[in-house]
Amino acid sequence: MKTLQQVWVLAFVVVAALFAPAAIAQDGIPERFTQPEGWQWGRFTSAEGAAIRFGYLRADTPRAMAVVVTGFREFGEKYFEVVRDLHERDFDVWQMDWRGQGGSDHYLPDAEKTWYQGYDRDAGDLHQFVTEIVERRDGKPTFVVAHSMGGHIALRHLRTYPGTFDFAVMTAPMLRINTGGIPKWVAKPLAWGGNIVNAEAYIIGGTPWEYDPNFAVEDSSVSQDPVRYRVGQEYMRLNPTLRLGSATYGWIRNAFREIAELNEEDYLRGIATPVLIASPRNDQIVLPEAHDRACPLMQACVLFPIADAKHEVWMERDDFRDPWWARVDAFIDEQLTR
Repeated sequence: MKTLQQVWVLAFVVVAALFAPAAIAQDGIPERFTQPEGWQWGRFTSAEGAAIRFGYLRADTPRAMAVVVTGFREFGEKYFEVVRDLHERDFDVWQMDWRGQGGSDHYLPDAEKTWYQGYDRDAGDLHQFVTEIVERRDGKPTFVVAHSMGGHIALRHLRTYPGTFDFAVMTAPMLRINTGGIPKWVAKPLAWGGNIVNAEAYIIGGTPWEYDPNFAVEDSSVSQDPVRYRVGQEYMRLNPTLRLGSATYGWIRNAFREIAELNEEDYLRGIATPVLIASPRNDQIVLPEAHDRACPLMQACVLFPIADAKHEVWMERDDFRDPWWARVDAFIDEQLTR
């Protein structure tokens, strides 16, 4: 006999699933990148009162629980191939959209404007997700799979909530932003000044989201794969609620500040959870040198440089992706047999 509280919880989950965004018509997207059979959507309410979207796919006999968190301006649909890969390895897979992007509540009236209220709050949302929503089965381990900005937030989570995750797998965690031809000593004051003048304005050169049907793989700054480089754009074309424009001054100013905090030696030395980091050496978004510095400072970090790969390792060509998966498999097996 279920208690009244259990009945209310079950009712909430059912209603949340009904009102979560349905699978979109996935025309033009190869099957490997579409919603897997058995995938379920849901929402929970964060401590700040925001609706946070999540999804999950259960394995018949799971070896562990994998929690996937995405990078800046990303969303769960973009990671359906990664979800399939993890599920095929007998993991339960759970995924959460950060507040401000994907199917979670956004911050500003213009929903395409990027914003956030601190990565520690995001780390708190992740902790709530893992401890209250993700279903632990038979005491199996739980690990996080995080990319870029998601890697930054996951590292904060490991520091603030030690012991929640048994280990972590990260691609290009955002430890230092690549400002391109603009020196850091110029970029930071520009971000500070723009934040004062109009924090919600796009940074110099930034634009609202736009679809370019002629965008070629050679134009991509994040991937060299002729199919994967377009997956995210195609989902945004099909589903306007997933669209985000370029970074705003408010976002970039706060990102610079929080990156500086994360890179403090004492902060990094306090991260004890085993971490595997993929560091693409042709990264035009995050500087790989920051990984070289940070990983040895952590208590149990393994660095895996990938020569010539661009920022989105999971969206890269198979000749980059396959060696990375081999390293991930070895790392996970090592952690699960400890």
